Amino acid sequence: MIRRLAHRWLRAFSQRYDYDTGYMSEILEHSPAVFVKYSTLNLLASHRRGIPKMPWWTARIRAALWEDCGPCVQLVCNMALQSGMDSAVVGAILATDMAVLDEDSALALRFTECVLARDPNADSLRDQVRLRWGEDGLISLAMTISTTRVYPAVKYVLGYGHACQRVNIEQDIVTPATFQSATMPETVIGGTSQ
Repeated sequence: MIRRLAHRWLRAFSQRYDYDTGYMSEILEHSPAVFVKYSTLNLLASHRRGIPKMPWWTARIRAALWEDCGPCVQLVCNMALQSGMDSAVVGAILATDMAVLDEDSALALRFTECVLARDPNADSLRDQVRLRWGEDGLISLAMTISTTRVYPAVKYVLGYGHACQRVNIEQDIVTPATFQSATMPETVIGGTSQ
């Protein structure tokens, strides 16, 4: 019964977001109990309180991109678009086009990059996050940044991860860019430094 319902949910999820749920089907077939536990991770990943939608999605997209799993980045971008995010903003988040991002999203992007790079500048940016969105906003960022990174790790362990090279944002194809380090503002196209 659990397997049948879960497979139905996986098919619907796959169709809704144009996403290959094969790795989740593998988990489900091996152990429905593990699948149920894994599925609850989304409760933490989707937690958003005290912070506006744009900076929150910015952090979630950058966290997925940091793990260099193209299908995960595409999924998170598709989810952001379905939540009402503007496609130009989602493209700007991927490309680190700071000129397009509002102040809140630019702060979330810099903070996320610094946290993930273990950059000491994260401390001053954390203070700005707290001033702007309070403890609720900071905790929301903590939950989405940390849990969003789990999905690519699981996919790579199971052999389903693929490097992120291009992301489709509606009719546009965006080549993601990342900071080598938050203290080095040059960006690197393609998600990895050379």
